[in-house]
Parts: sequence; C-alpha cells; structure tokens
Amino acid sequence: MTHPNSSQDLRPWLIALTLCTVGALSHLLPHPAGMSTVGTIGMLAAAYLPRHLLPLPVLVSVATVDAIIGTYGTAAMALVYLAHIAGAAGVAPVLKRVGFLSVGAAAVISALIFYLISNAAPMTVGYYPNTLAGWLACYTAGIPFLLRGIAANLIFAGVAFGAIRGLWLLYQRWAPLPNQ
Repeated sequence: MTHPNSSQDLRPWLIALTLCTVGALSHLLPHPAGMSTVGTIGMLAAAYLPRHLLPLPVLVSVATVDAIIGTYGTAAMALVYLAHIAGAAGVAPVLKRVGFLSVGAAAVISALIFYLISNAAPMTVGYYPNTLAGWLACYTAGIPFLLRGIAANLIFAGVAFGAIRGLWLLYQRWAPLPNQ
C-alpha cells in the first residue's frame, strides 16, 4: 500500500474540519461571558494542525456564532478575531509536545494573549476614554473575564486533550495490528 505524500495527505484537513465543526457547535452553546471553548479550539489547532491551517478552526468558530447571533463594531470584531488567532499562534511553540504542564501553560498563555488584545475592543467603541486612566479602567474591568478565560481553557482543554489521549490509548490497546 502506498502512502500519500504530504501534499495529498487529507488528515490535517479532516482534523481542521472536525475542529471547525466542534468549535462552532460548542461556541453556539449558551455560556457565561468569558467561558468560551474557542481558546481550547485554538490550542487543539496549535497542537495538531500545520501552521497554515491553525487560524481556520478559530475563525470558523467565532464567525459562525457572529453570523447567527449578530455582529458588532468592525474594529472591535477585528480585535477579537485577531486576539483569538494570536492566542492560538502564541501557544503553538508550547504545544509542540503535548503534556499536562504544556497544556496548562498554554491555557494560561492563550487566555492572557486574548485578554491583552481583545480588551482594546471596548476602547475602540468608546466605552472608556482614550487616556491612561481609561486604559487602566478598561483592563481592570476585564480581569474577571481573563480569569474566566483561564478557567474555561483549563477545563475545556483538560477534557479535550484528556479525551484525545484516552482515545489514543484505547486505539493502541484494541486496534488490530497490521499483518496479524
């Protein structure tokens, strides 16, 4: 049996499609503000997809929900989308090797990157004055969302990466070996 070369390998696209579907469906479920699954989808993309496909599941997850429930200011949306992509890309080096500590570190780093970039969105729509005091007030008000983002990433990533690891162990244990 011949193995497809990397240009014909559909596995990354199947993984991307799966992450897009799971990401969009899970992000559509009701959730408290800041307790989204998108950070975990980005972490999974960073761990299991080639770099050029990394933004796809995150963008599809967020854009699907925005298309269904409605959009908001263009500048604010751009910052939120950028924050999600940057959060995923920022943890790719950490998740080159998936393990308990790397997933935990990636969960915190992803949430922190998202917080730092997306918290500029309220400034763009004028909720806070464009002064040092306004920026401090904006970022201080965002701390509860940062903490929820870290919690969401830890919980959802723990479940997702744990399930993948568990399924892989079951597969290795029970899958028939070739030529036997």
